[in-house]
Amino acid sequence: MVNCACLIMAAGKGSRMKSDVKKQFLKLNDVPILALTISKFDLCDKVDMIVVVAPKDDIKTCSDLCKEHCKKTAYSVIEGGKERYNSVYNGIKFLENKCRYVMIQDGVRPFVTEEIITKTLTEAEKYGACIPVVEVKDTIKEVDSNGIVVKTLKRSSLRAVQTPQTFKYDLIKNAYENLPSDADVTDDASVIEISGGKVKAVEGSYDNIKITTVEDLKSGLAILNKGENK
Repeated sequence: MVNCACLIMAAGKGSRMKSDVKKQFLKLNDVPILALTISKFDLCDKVDMIVVVAPKDDIKTCSDLCKEHCKKTAYSVIEGGKERYNSVYNGIKFLENKCRYVMIQDGVRPFVTEEIITKTLTEAEKYGACIPVVEVKDTIKEVDSNGIVVKTLKRSSLRAVQTPQTFKYDLIKNAYENLPSDADVTDDASVIEISGGKVKAVEGSYDNIKITTVEDLKSGLAILNKGENK
């Protein structure tokens, strides 16, 4: 059994990108986004195993990317499910008796840093669950179904959530297995919250963006080039 495994979620369709190529396979400087993400976890000594969760039709493509970009970390590619929840749970079940901690990472969030990866694991070892977050810059208002502002939320207590979200394996497995069928799940940490558990938040990075739109691609290219220039 290893200490930490990373589930990289690559089963999305990317409808918002409006491209014939799925967003995880789009390229930044000729490298697929998913490959950039895989490489970040392969390079981190805290990660002992990588599991890419992919659509059935993309398993070979993802396996080829892992073969090329996992230089030192053991990897597997498994089939995802109909919804993200199903894909994550498939990954969790696959990891049974294989790890003590599990990171769940968006496949299209390629600018995560080793510092963020390490911090989430360190705090998950203390609290059982940890997520990276950044402060919200804009004023956030709650709006009803008619487009009328209900109230202005207190910005100082609001955070935008990123990945990897890191958990003690048994904790996230039990939370998923006991999740009510009508639960409103927006991320994996919310599954812990619904189960009554507590989640530790640590500082993420504004560069740690999720690439889901054409505008995100442009931002991602700028971030990538900035890093290369350094």
